[in-house]
Amino acid sequence: MKFYLMLAAGLWAGSTIVATAQEAAPENGPLCSGTAADWMGGSAEGAVVGAASAPLVQQANASASQIPVFAFRVDGAAQDTRIEAMAVNGDPQITLSTPDGRVLAENDDYGGGLNAQATSLLEPGDYCVRMSSVGGEPITATIQVSRTDQVALLPEAIDTTINACLPDTATTPLVEGPLGAALATGRVSRDIGSDVAYLRFDLAEGASLTLRAESELLDPQIKLYDAAGALLAENDDAENLNARLDFLTALPPGTYCVAAGPLSAGEGTITVSAETLDRDSYLRGAWRRGELAPPKGADYPVQAIDLAKESETLVLHDGSAQWLAFDIPEETVLIISSFGQLTGADTRLTLFGASGIPVATADDSDSGLDARLGPVVLAAGSYRLAVMDINGTEGAGGPIRPIGLVFERFARVK
Repeated sequence: MKFYLMLAAGLWAGSTIVATAQEAAPENGPLCSGTAADWMGGSAEGAVVGAASAPLVQQANASASQIPVFAFRVDGAAQDTRIEAMAVNGDPQITLSTPDGRVLAENDDYGGGLNAQATSLLEPGDYCVRMSSVGGEPITATIQVSRTDQVALLPEAIDTTINACLPDTATTPLVEGPLGAALATGRVSRDIGSDVAYLRFDLAEGASLTLRAESELLDPQIKLYDAAGALLAENDDAENLNARLDFLTALPPGTYCVAAGPLSAGEGTITVSAETLDRDSYLRGAWRRGELAPPKGADYPVQAIDLAKESETLVLHDGSAQWLAFDIPEETVLIISSFGQLTGADTRLTLFGASGIPVATADDSDSGLDARLGPVVLAAGSYRLAVMDINGTEGAGGPIRPIGLVFERFARVK
């Protein structure tokens, strides 16, 4: 049996297209894909973009069972047109189409926020705007249709592009004086807010470093440049949404620039930090994050479980990976289910074989936050399981969340 995947072409916000609309609909409003639409402003005469001295504005309610549809008209010459939706609470999405249902543009989450904006070059004719609520929650939103030379409803998107850090780029010192001297007392850090920032530091001697960009609310990215502006390394989402660069091979003496900023605009603070990297601390950090399995004999807590006697267990999660070890005596099909959603945990499971190679991973099964790994066929051998809470804060001091685990084994019929 063969399966085929339908690929649909889509347009991003800000794309410019030329569209020829259908002929004007009757004065009582056009049918938009069979749905009766209301004119922006209440009448066809008041819903003409080109002739309006001010933007067309409409209040609308949307929910899982209610998707309002409005119509507007472009008259005369082709018009650069902007469609926007703004809700105080909620996540609106807009779809621009012709009355016969041909989608011209769609947008959700413009400029790093939850509001929506799309622009298109439209030929004379009638057009339809659908406003839906992402997730189906009831929302009230303002819909605005305007020419691009009129005042927009939403603020201009903030540019979060990280450009090359060149010798003439304005920068701030990461630390005062050589970085190596500052690191002698431990990790150093600087808060940069929610904008892109460029921080320089000097290494008097070569050093193995870990550089991080971390935030509770934003999705940071980080890049490292040398003194001439050449990109040495970059990262996004090394530790959940946080970014990290590791240099086990020492960076040579010289001047460097670490650039960091949010992947998309938003509110929050990004902290850029540097610390000395050594092999032992790196491995322990990787075990703590569930990236590598601690080998047998390592000085790291691993809970042994006998699946022949125990089909379920409970771990208390503090944000660091909780490790379990078990043996499979013969070829077995294994299913592991985790349950922590009711206590606020977002579980992820990663299973490692005896050699430390990942065997399988699972996250967010059945449209929920609990994870279900398998069924997976396992050969006889030793295995280690990392139980992660994506909502947890790594390290001590975070809230403890209990996570239940259920193991189902199926042996081959002989």
